[in-house]
Amino acid sequence: MRTITTREQLLVNGKVRERIATHIVTGAHGYETLCTSGYNLQYNKERVLIENCEKVADGELPVTCHTCFSIWQDVHRFKPGDFDTESGKG
Repeated sequence: MRTITTREQLLVNGKVRERIATHIVTGAHGYETLCTSGYNLQYNKERVLIENCEKVADGELPVTCHTCFSIWQDVHRFKPGDFDTESGKG
């Protein structure tokens, strides 16, 4: 079980909004979060930074990201028999 806590800054309507959130980490390549917004940098067309993120901690609980929690609830409804990764159909 892996988590990452981030300090996130978003530029919304010319104002910087900030939050600290703990996300579920899903990726083997680094810090891909379940909600996909946990550890990103994003620029607009004019190359102005509109989303910034700084790692604050690893492995902290509780998870505080509402989107990670919602996705986790949805995917836990699947059972192993609901998947077919061996037939080549995918």
